[in-house]
Amino acid sequence: MSKDNLIDENMAREELKAALIILDKWQCNTAQIEKLLDLEFADSELKFAPDLTRNQQLRISYILNIHATLRSLFSNSDNIYGYMNMINHNALFNGSTPLDVAMEHDGLKRVMDHVMIMGQW
Repeated sequence: MSKDNLIDENMAREELKAALIILDKWQCNTAQIEKLLDLEFADSELKFAPDLTRNQQLRISYILNIHATLRSLFSNSDNIYGYMNMINHNALFNGSTPLDVAMEHDGLKRVMDHVMIMGQW
């Protein structure tokens, strides 16, 4: 195993771990975590970094980007971690929560795009 592969595996493990912590703080249940990460829960064991697909890597990056942007927008942890479960009346959400939209096909990316646009205001 090359040094680059070891770095990639360590990075994948840390990014997966961070995403799982964020999803826990978003109060996601096991089914939501599995769907959002496109992983079976057993695959998320942190003793090893699973061989992540490109889709799984993208989903992890969306979660990390949403979180980073929310942290830059809000100073209150209730808003940072509660945003995903707050009823939202913006056009994308139409009275549902960002987490509800994230659970839809391509929804996680749409939520990330929306949050990142909010960060540009």
